[in-house]
Amino acid sequence: MSQRVSAAVLLAAGALLVAAGPVLRFAVLPAVRVAPWDPDSTTVSTGQGRYLDPTTGAPGTGLVTVTEHIQGDPAVGREHHAAVWTITTRVDTPGTIALSDARQALQLSVHRWTFDRVTNRFVPCCGADTGQGADAFRKFPFHADALTYQLWDPEARRAFPAQLDGTREIDGHAFNAYVQTIPPTEVGTIAVPPGALGVTSKDATVEAQEWYQNPQTVTLVDPETGTPVSVATHEIVTLHLPGDTRHTATALDVTLRTTQDTEQQLVDQATGQATELSLLEGPVPWLVTAAGAVLAVLGGVRLRRGTALAGAEAEAETGAGVSGGSAVSGGSDGPDPEGGAASASSPAAEGS
Repeated sequence: MSQRVSAAVLLAAGALLVAAGPVLRFAVLPAVRVAPWDPDSTTVSTGQGRYLDPTTGAPGTGLVTVTEHIQGDPAVGREHHAAVWTITTRVDTPGTIALSDARQALQLSVHRWTFDRVTNRFVPCCGADTGQGADAFRKFPFHADALTYQLWDPEARRAFPAQLDGTREIDGHAFNAYVQTIPPTEVGTIAVPPGALGVTSKDATVEAQEWYQNPQTVTLVDPETGTPVSVATHEIVTLHLPGDTRHTATALDVTLRTTQDTEQQLVDQATGQATELSLLEGPVPWLVTAAGAVLAVLGGVRLRRGTALAGAEAEAETGAGVSGGSAVSGGSDGPDPEGGAASASSPAAEGS
């Protein structure tokens, strides 16, 4: 490869890398530092607890399993410029966990959360019924290091403050811990057998007020991506007749925690994405630009040397041509062959 060709390659590569650095920082980074359009993920939490069968009114104890599935709707989301997530939550007891019909679970709920993919703020559209007034739910904002977030609680159906309480470590990675407490809150009514509340009635069911409280929820959040990786929560639901606090029943009292498999999956996902984002936010774009500048300088130096070498070669060729011309001109000073013959014959002719 000639000097000029190699210099051109270095200059072109250098210019490309110099331009690539700012593109990575100011175009690629904002494009990837957003909530996804199309999540399709399942998380599982389990814990021992007490519960009330809403059909029979019979109390029970045992392992409670909460399975939550998040499904994004990218078509609707792109149309409204917001993330549109449908969140289906199924609560099971040992007697319902194996049932294929989710409607036969202890509890089943379906909610729709629509939010800005950058700020996490609620976007009122698309049949959303979750996240009003909140800035965090199944995802926190990027750079989640604020002292307080308004964290949505799906049972209370409203947001309550979650306070930063230091960090917790998982697999060598530090995650911000947000602690939330929810006071007793009336969340609706439910029809239950009269015996569940210790009353008699001619009707098969009576209407009971449903009260929910949560003494403490601790959510561990990746500070770079805002991804919750683990949740420990204590949910309590009590029932009582309207205006009658004497007849009450505990519908649910369970301490839940994200399973180890789910936690590991979320930690791997969050830390992997965090590494990519931190590289784009940090030195990588500027290292790419610096490498491009070095290549461009090397290309310029190589081009200059190639030009100088070509000039020297051209000058040498010109000098060689001038030297050859002088040698031919010097040969004409000797005897002309024809003139010499005429001069030699002339005296001989005269002598004869």
